[in-house]
Amino acid sequence: MNKVAELTKEWIRKRLPSRKEDANKGTFGKVLVIAGSENYPGAAYLSCAAIYRVGAGLVTLATEKEAKIIISGKLPEVTFLSQNGALEKIDEYDVLLIGPGLGQSKKAAELVERILSRNLPPTVIDGDGLNILSKIGKWWEKREEMSVLTPHPGEMSRLTGLPTEEIQKNRLNTAQRFAKKWKQVVVLKGANTVIAFPDGEALVSPFANPALATAGTGDVLAGAVAGLLAQGLNLFDAACVGVYIHGLAGEKIKEKTGNAGVLASELLPLLPLVIKNLK
Repeated sequence: MNKVAELTKEWIRKRLPSRKEDANKGTFGKVLVIAGSENYPGAAYLSCAAIYRVGAGLVTLATEKEAKIIISGKLPEVTFLSQNGALEKIDEYDVLLIGPGLGQSKKAAELVERILSRNLPPTVIDGDGLNILSKIGKWWEKREEMSVLTPHPGEMSRLTGLPTEEIQKNRLNTAQRFAKKWKQVVVLKGANTVIAFPDGEALVSPFANPALATAGTGDVLAGAVAGLLAQGLNLFDAACVGVYIHGLAGEKIKEKTGNAGVLASELLPLLPLVIKNLK
């Protein structure tokens, strides 16, 4: 494997999306999020909020009724669709995010399979989207389009069949190997997150922060990547920029809070400030 480097501030700065003064919400992209469930509404909330916080123009969430009631009260900027309605509207969106808190019910699995059988806009697959994907035999042979996959080590284990311990010992090589095999951008989360492209290129995050080892931070990252895609970044650049600003926001929190006790929602207001300070 080759072409490996550490992500730097200078590399990220060159790829941040521009913001025209005469822009409108359509300028910065529309994201359709298929996420959340009765038991996991928070994951969908965190992802949708992160999409807005990195600068996307419009977020629509397709979720269950119980989750909609909770999320609409916390994030009134989000619009809603039914999950079946989302299938009919996918072509109207610039980016698709599938999976955070979706659950692994038969209904959710059937929905994901129906979605992935279609031609899709640039797509991020996270959380339960990945868990469902791992149960579809040779799913990568059925996917002609490249997407961004954002597994943590446990999800990577389910996708690859490798023990988590082996993945953690060989994080870089594992991400590169399967990015090539699957022809997808792979974001292997964890300390020093690895972003691997199918051609063998990989970039490694400089951040290893135990404060981010808490529920929901991965949902924020998935939303950040989707929001950057909506503003015109390509799959690899959006994944790298999303990982970096998410990690830098985590560093800012750690300076104030320490290595424990951070809530994923505390990352959200820091994302635009981190972007501002990078420019």
